[in-house]
Amino acid sequence: MGEMMTIATPVQPIIDGLAFRAFHARLLALVAAVILLDGFDIQLAAFAAPAILADWRIGSGALAPVMAASLAGMAFGTSIGGWLGDRFGRRPALIGAVLWFGAMAMLTALCTNVTSFAILRFITGLGLGAAVPNATALVAEWMPLRARNYAVTVISVGVPCGGIVGAAIASWLIPAYGWPAAFVVGGALPLLLSLAMLRGLPESPVLLARRGGADAQIAAMIAAAGGMAEGPFAPPPAIAAGGHPFDPALRRTTIGMGLAFFAALMSVYALLSWVPVLLSGAGFAMGSAIRGAMILNLSGVTASFALTWVMLRIGSRRTIIATVAAGIAALGLWSTLLHWPEVAPGIVLAGLALTGATVLSLQVLLLTLSSHAFPVECRSAGIGYSISFGRIGAIISAFGAGVLLDQPSGTWLFFAMIAAALVLLAAGALIVDRHFPGRPRV
Repeated sequence: MGEMMTIATPVQPIIDGLAFRAFHARLLALVAAVILLDGFDIQLAAFAAPAILADWRIGSGALAPVMAASLAGMAFGTSIGGWLGDRFGRRPALIGAVLWFGAMAMLTALCTNVTSFAILRFITGLGLGAAVPNATALVAEWMPLRARNYAVTVISVGVPCGGIVGAAIASWLIPAYGWPAAFVVGGALPLLLSLAMLRGLPESPVLLARRGGADAQIAAMIAAAGGMAEGPFAPPPAIAAGGHPFDPALRRTTIGMGLAFFAALMSVYALLSWVPVLLSGAGFAMGSAIRGAMILNLSGVTASFALTWVMLRIGSRRTIIATVAAGIAALGLWSTLLHWPEVAPGIVLAGLALTGATVLSLQVLLLTLSSHAFPVECRSAGIGYSISFGRIGAIISAFGAGVLLDQPSGTWLFFAMIAAALVLLAAGALIVDRHFPGRPRV
């Protein structure tokens, strides 16, 4: 009589059903710290720019290639890092990205001219870009079902939060110790974090199940997370037969997500880059204009959590389309307030807050959707390709918005560009055919 066939246990329902415990909190804290430092390092060049201009005695236009080089490096890094995460594992790809951008940031402190600065910002951008898709995939594949979308939202708002924290640190560090000190700190913190990651960051159980031969490791991790299961374990059924985001079953989703991220990052970077200039042009003092940028970020972070709650109840497609409509309305209101004579500054800033709450939160909603839309066999790569396409939009906005603002009706053209990008974002979201529905009413 032959041996009885052993039936493999699907690993995803086990993870879905776990309670959120200290294990998940530690994992989320580690990954959130990665993205926080990622956001800090992304904006380091902007924080250091005034001091560098004075130190090297150059004009602000000379640093334009530096800003573009960083975004280009992130675009390549996001695609490469996503592929590496699917091929070799989320854990090594994420730790490697942190080590990379930490070490390169420290080397940037030694730069003495624009050329070396631009080259090192491009190389640093490779690591900065590689971190996001692997962080998102790892969190999505470890969090219990009820906490998953909120956990991805925590990761998604890490970049603007890193910018806020980084601005606070750099504002006293650079005047006291010079701009190289900001890069030393911005590099040393990720290197220290990587030591904690080596000790406490687990690999994705779903990815291990897909590879096979890791049943004992998966069982031990599930036990550490508060569950109990024995192997053999089975991964979710493969959707992309060839294991990449452009397989026929995923092609429509990949194209739609790429367009949506392109438009989202074009809108977000246009606002992040030019809000202080717009407020200054409307008569705000420099300090108030910079605080306006803080309001923009904070409103986007706050609204992201509220809109994630809405998305879980009415579904991703309806939430994204409704937020786009609200974003276009907020842009129209804020652009009118900026040009309206004798409007109280508080009202102008309230319009800015509405704009940030809608436009900036769209990027977070898309990242949450991408963690659902792409299956385990190509999740990191799918998220990576989508964000890489988005980086192209960011690069275009960095240059295009500046050109538009130099025109006679530049402010109106600037807002029209962002509104057109939001329409494109809605079109991309409608192309995606792997949205998640809202929770059924009981």
